[in-house]
Amino acid sequence: MGEILTEREPEFDFRSAILSCQLDKQGKHKMAHCMKTVDFIVEWPDEFWFLEVKDPSCSKIPDNLKSEEIDEFVSKIKNRTLFSHELGPKLKDSFLYLYLRGRLPSKNLKYLVLLTIPIDDPPGFLGFCTDELKRSCCLLGPENPTWHNQYIKNVLIFNEHSWNYFLSYCPVKRL
Repeated sequence: MGEILTEREPEFDFRSAILSCQLDKQGKHKMAHCMKTVDFIVEWPDEFWFLEVKDPSCSKIPDNLKSEEIDEFVSKIKNRTLFSHELGPKLKDSFLYLYLRGRLPSKNLKYLVLLTIPIDDPPGFLGFCTDELKRSCCLLGPENPTWHNQYIKNVLIFNEHSWNYFLSYCPVKRL
């Protein structure tokens, strides 16, 4: 059964989902020494989501460090390390962990990322981020293979506004 889940300050209402849980919670999986995992997994009637939240605008960050934290985060986006060193590996490790445990349902698998950046999204910003995420998750590439086994159907990146617009059945709010 779905529930309300919180990652730092963003709070998601997944009560209409079949299942939702915090995958990266301490002790939830026993491979933390060698695998990175996404924040949440959510199961719907037709889909299964891997969900990661990146919240550099968290109010718990001291004011004197907040600007530096956001600048560092934006720099990771620009130099693409956010995708290749963080977001991509988290999906691949989470997928592998659930696959090897026999816990992946036969549904469309999607990877959703919520970015909370307190700056205006320039035109094409979320599209750029989505393309970079697809590359880092092995969905795009110069010689992208057609996978014979089930893999991620799609990746999507949202800000808080676009999340609530497109996914109003599971809203996110800031605590």
